[in-house]
Amino acid sequence: MNSKPPEAVSFAARLRLLRARLGLSQEQLARRLSVSFATVNRWETGRSQPSARARAAIAELEASASRGQRPAGEREPGGGQEPAGEREPAGEQAGRLPIAQSSFVGRERELAELADLLTRSRLINLTGPGGVGKTRLAIEAARRWAAKDGHGGDVVFVPLEGIQPPRPVVSMLASRLGLHERPGMSWHESALAALRGRPRLLLFDGAEHYREEVAGLAGEFLASAPDLCVVVTSRVVLGVPGEVCWAIPPLDCPSVAAGAREIAASDAVRLFIARASDRLPGFSAADVAPHAVGELCRRLGGLPLAIELIAGWVGTLSVREILQQRVTLLEYDPPGAPGSRKLADVLRASYDLLQPGQQRTLRLLSVFNTPFSLADTQAVTGVSEQEVAGAVRGLVDASWLVVTRGLEQNRFSMVEAIREFATARLREADEAPQARRRHAMHFADIAAQSSNSLAGPDAGHWAARLASAVDDLRAMLQWALENGEIDLGLEAGAALWRWWLTSGRLSAGRAWLDKFLTAAGEHAGRAAEESQRIGRALCAAAVLAVENGDYAEAVRLATQAMRIFEPLEPGEDLAFAATVLGSAQRYRGEPAEARRSFQTALDLRATLGDRAKLARARNNMALIEIDDGNLDRARELLEQNLIIKRQLGEPRSIAIGLLNLADVLVRDRRWQAAQTSLAEAAELAVGHPQIMGLILCSQGHLEANQRNWKQAAELYADAVATAGVGGHTHDVVEAMIGLGRACHELGQADQAARHLRAAEAMAHEIANPQLVAQVTAALAETTGGAATPLPGNLTARQAEVLRLLADGLSNKEIAARLYLSPGTVERHLATIYRKLGVGGRVDAARYAVEHGLAQRANRTML
Repeated sequence: MNSKPPEAVSFAARLRLLRARLGLSQEQLARRLSVSFATVNRWETGRSQPSARARAAIAELEASASRGQRPAGEREPGGGQEPAGEREPAGEQAGRLPIAQSSFVGRERELAELADLLTRSRLINLTGPGGVGKTRLAIEAARRWAAKDGHGGDVVFVPLEGIQPPRPVVSMLASRLGLHERPGMSWHESALAALRGRPRLLLFDGAEHYREEVAGLAGEFLASAPDLCVVVTSRVVLGVPGEVCWAIPPLDCPSVAAGAREIAASDAVRLFIARASDRLPGFSAADVAPHAVGELCRRLGGLPLAIELIAGWVGTLSVREILQQRVTLLEYDPPGAPGSRKLADVLRASYDLLQPGQQRTLRLLSVFNTPFSLADTQAVTGVSEQEVAGAVRGLVDASWLVVTRGLEQNRFSMVEAIREFATARLREADEAPQARRRHAMHFADIAAQSSNSLAGPDAGHWAARLASAVDDLRAMLQWALENGEIDLGLEAGAALWRWWLTSGRLSAGRAWLDKFLTAAGEHAGRAAEESQRIGRALCAAAVLAVENGDYAEAVRLATQAMRIFEPLEPGEDLAFAATVLGSAQRYRGEPAEARRSFQTALDLRATLGDRAKLARARNNMALIEIDDGNLDRARELLEQNLIIKRQLGEPRSIAIGLLNLADVLVRDRRWQAAQTSLAEAAELAVGHPQIMGLILCSQGHLEANQRNWKQAAELYADAVATAGVGGHTHDVVEAMIGLGRACHELGQADQAARHLRAAEAMAHEIANPQLVAQVTAALAETTGGAATPLPGNLTARQAEVLRLLADGLSNKEIAARLYLSPGTVERHLATIYRKLGVGGRVDAARYAVEHGLAQRANRTML
């Protein structure tokens, strides 16, 4: 043995000497000191130095070793049972809580709940898979309990991870209590006697491998020691009467919409910053983009171990690089560290403790992309309701699943790191193909159920249901496309058109329908059922094209659908195709053609006898009467229709009827009646952004007609924003024309010109002659004449894009300003460069300045 005093040798050598004297591995010493084995490795190789608190703990171990004592909780060499005459650890140090080597971050809400729980419950099991932070949270809660109640020496910490069979748990407990072996008294009896008499908190850490023994000891000790409280950390439930299972949730992560201050205050981000600063002294939140850190923590699902592991890469990679490579980085195993530090291996240890049915359920649930219900789970697993409920309960108890509680239905989800682990197990078990098929079939069925319901009294429920499953619906459609299930995709797309429309997902819906229609090819020569499926998808695509302002494409698609349905027995499919065709024709300024199409639909629906759809057909005919100036006839049709709609009880349909009636009342200058109609429509349109945009615009018209220009401008601006989010282009143009007029009346000439120029460009782009005429009239009123020709033979829309480019906006910013997609902006710029004969952005911006376009844009900026 080295006889030099401790100060005469390096600290690294002292630590190696201490380990040799105690017979410990680096990993065992790390557990003893409550640090990672990578930290011990760095100390012993001289790569880093311990803190003052760590040095004190190590000095205490050296003193204990000099007295010939073994560290509490370590196995005696060469044996399993504790030998007779075990030495007593030094006084109050026995069973004490480990010294923390890093700061405890966050979890204030959880600590408050545990503090309250400790006043009401005597057996608390903190459950969760590896990496969720069970031990650290339990130790902190126990530390605060002791400090609050003055019981600093009455917390007994019993680490079970270091026990190796056949050593019993009770001998470890006796060791932590500092007990001597007494003749005629077992360790069990000695421990029980020591626990009586004064309040104590007994903390068993890592009880999953000793479930039955810990359960037995806890039950007996609690029955015999009335002042005892037992806290357990475990990856499984003990199953003891009176046990309170408290599943540890992930750390709070900032929302996508959170600001910098909210991001910095979230527990997950605070933990990342704290561990990153441990890794790289001087590092702070100011050194990284807050939204990048927030996104990283969300991607890691707030799992503490994952955050701590990934924070170790700060200094080597940027946060954005870490975000991109996070899955690979979590698989890194630091060299020189005993054992594995890979997240998957930590989770695997918890996974192996699950029952086979729970493991299978966890694997299959990884196919969900959004929170799911018990019914969703049953559809994917294919087992009985009772069996799946039991498996889900076990996964919730062990914190594999996060529960979002609702009044009528709870929903479940996984944090991303756990979902990725479960997905890997799904592939290993070769269950992925069947699971994804069941998932796709289930959500295709949900889409089909929603089709008619979205137009009925339960529309709000179904809209919320689909919105909550948007990523799963996308996955279903992608699976159908990749696996050649084109019929499934056509049927689902035809069923989802109303939701895509009312939720403002026009572009997404059009893109999916176009993919499946292209894959389906020509309908000629197909069986009637196959042709009908294609025809319905064509109608769905035509509806979305109409609402997106693409009238020529809508006419083309609807005409194709008409050709499919006309040879078949007349029915609702043909009536729907005629309705869509009439809508496109009306917007294109073809009133005679629109009247014929609407009349066809009206006649068919009158024959079919469906009152709801007949009411919609009459509503469309009323719009034609409004266009023709037959206001009395339009009001008569709309009022008759409202009686039927109220009887049917469809809020969305009633709101549309009230909205159209209000338009007639405004034209008749019946202000109060119009206001009443719009107010009722607004109450019924909650949750329907498209209708709300129309109502806001109509309320703007009402105020404008009464020359309440300030109120009108505010309503028009809200209408522009609401319709723009949904992609309802012609609604945006109508509201923007109103906004331009209102700004002009308020003396805001630059703003008026900006809004009207943008409306002009959009009206020309969607080829809506009615709107073109309206915006031309508005420009004449506000500028004193028609618009002057634009340089370079540019269209109004192209000129507006060029103005914004010259003002320094990116393609994405231009798209947002003009309610376009970035791809459309790119196509406009390519055309602009070609027309002007310039090579890129710099030359185009110079052209704009030289020809006065940039000056106009700057003058009219808000």
